[in-house]
Amino acid sequence: MSRIAIVGGGPGGLLTAHLLQQHCKELCELTVFEASPRLGGKVTSERFDAHPVPYEAGVAELYDYSHFGPDPLKQLVVQLGLSTVPMCGNTVILGDKILRHSRDIRRQCGAATLTALQEFQRRCRELCSPADYYEGHWQDDNNHPWSDKTFREVLDEIPDETARRYLAVASRSDVATEPHLTSALNGLKNVLMDDPEYLRLYSIQGGIECLVKELAKHLTARILLNCPVVGVAKNADGGYQVTTRRDSRQETHDFDLVVLALPNYWLGRLDWGSKDLRLALDRHLAHYDRPAHYLRVTLLFQKHFWRDQIPGSYFMVDSFGGCCVYDEGSRLQCGPFGVLGWLIAGNDAQALANLDDDTLMDMALDSLPEPLAHGRKLYVEGRVHRWIGTVSAMPGGRPVHEPRDRHLPEPIHHPGLFLVGDYLFDSTINGAFDSADFVTDMILSLLRKQHYLSPQAETRLTTAATGGSKAVPPAVLNGHLDKDYHDLYDGENSYARSFKEFFCEHYTADLIREVWGRSSPYKLLDVGSASGLTLEAFDKIGIEAWGVENSEHIHSQTPAKWLKRNLRGDVRALPFPDQSFDFVYDTCLCYVPPDEIDLAIRELFRVPASACSLAVLLPI
Repeated sequence: MSRIAIVGGGPGGLLTAHLLQQHCKELCELTVFEASPRLGGKVTSERFDAHPVPYEAGVAELYDYSHFGPDPLKQLVVQLGLSTVPMCGNTVILGDKILRHSRDIRRQCGAATLTALQEFQRRCRELCSPADYYEGHWQDDNNHPWSDKTFREVLDEIPDETARRYLAVASRSDVATEPHLTSALNGLKNVLMDDPEYLRLYSIQGGIECLVKELAKHLTARILLNCPVVGVAKNADGGYQVTTRRDSRQETHDFDLVVLALPNYWLGRLDWGSKDLRLALDRHLAHYDRPAHYLRVTLLFQKHFWRDQIPGSYFMVDSFGGCCVYDEGSRLQCGPFGVLGWLIAGNDAQALANLDDDTLMDMALDSLPEPLAHGRKLYVEGRVHRWIGTVSAMPGGRPVHEPRDRHLPEPIHHPGLFLVGDYLFDSTINGAFDSADFVTDMILSLLRKQHYLSPQAETRLTTAATGGSKAVPPAVLNGHLDKDYHDLYDGENSYARSFKEFFCEHYTADLIREVWGRSSPYKLLDVGSASGLTLEAFDKIGIEAWGVENSEHIHSQTPAKWLKRNLRGDVRALPFPDQSFDFVYDTCLCYVPPDEIDLAIRELFRVPASACSLAVLLPI
């Protein structure tokens, strides 16, 4: 059993623990270290004192992508038995003007303002389709025409000043920073959030902290609260030593793998035990050091006095540079009471954070527009929660790194040290899930290799590494397809002589039938087809198979009959038009350089007619 430390009991750490427990419980023992007395981090649902009315004190909502396709976070919420509450809001308040829809904008601001707004939104949609928004590929982000511009630059191109102000106000709480401190692409994505074709929002009945409690309830991991980690260092045996300090005592704990599920700024407080690891983390910290800020000012009122004028779960006001105000009663059971929560963002949040709670609550009351000013008399109680520097002004960094680089800061000497964080994706719980899921996949691959590697295979690897005569094919050790890879495919015999031992066309056809419900005839591409023996085997059971092989040595052994279908080529640039095949069968991804894996995967998804019709198999 591998011992895994998860440092951080916030959403990222809990989701990582959940996924590891779900996928490889039999292979590892988990320990979660949390510096505070509670789990959940930025996810916290609280109640007022005067009346036990609930409100969200931290994370405000969850993102719903299920209208596009698989949404793993929402699937998890449902699996845990939690009920969801949809959220929506279209109202923007400029001064004392309550703008609920395009008719209000035209009537109160003029046709020129409405036209400018619609033109900017149209431009945003042209630059990012709903499908692109859902997929969010890192290379596309780097190549996007707005990736090198600031959000301020594109806002300033809007010809109508009221329209520019409207968009700045509407997006401010989402970007959590100033327009000049984030990219135009990040701003574009937050503008498109308001379009239900792109994104829908929801909350959880009973409060978003219910997700944390349910995750914790199902965990079998050892959880250590009030246990701050102060250092991580590599041991002489290749494992890791985690150092904690509590009750004025320093303790050390030994692990095989470590997952750091901490905010970016918190990583800088740890001691790393070696120069190479410190330098790697310094580079990581510098790349993602784009802090953004929130203040949450939540006020309890005797009743919800605003609903006759403002529908929905939230609205935007131009106070505090642009601020989202949540109607907490639209998603929580507040009874006859009304609860409004101001989400103050960016420099305003940072500048106001040092003011006392009473002053901030007075400022929130003063920000009510004239049509709602009578609500001040209904005020009962208020709360303030400070979240300074806890989100990212440039999620994913700039340029965006490929996922492996984001999560594995020093892969050469510290391949067992992983990072998880929402700031690596989009500063949301969804982003934390994506990050935890990626790291879980890497750890699962590592653990299964260790667990299932046969003693014979271990002997071959050891022999090869020490220069023995029965060496494993060099590709397994150095990632290059030398001639010996196919000449000594199983360590002793050639690919042609070993072929039937490692390949079964019937198994592949059965797998396709079970997973996708398709039986032959259909058209299949074998990427990593060697000398084309698979093509002949597939042909005998009615499957039209084509092949692509990168190794000139083994491709030259293709029988003349199959040369027209077994092409010499590269998985990173497949020589076929889009959607040329029904299925793709791949055995070569493990030999692609890590920084080009995404390019290869894009090609693999480009050529089948269905993006789901892809089978990736591991060669020996």
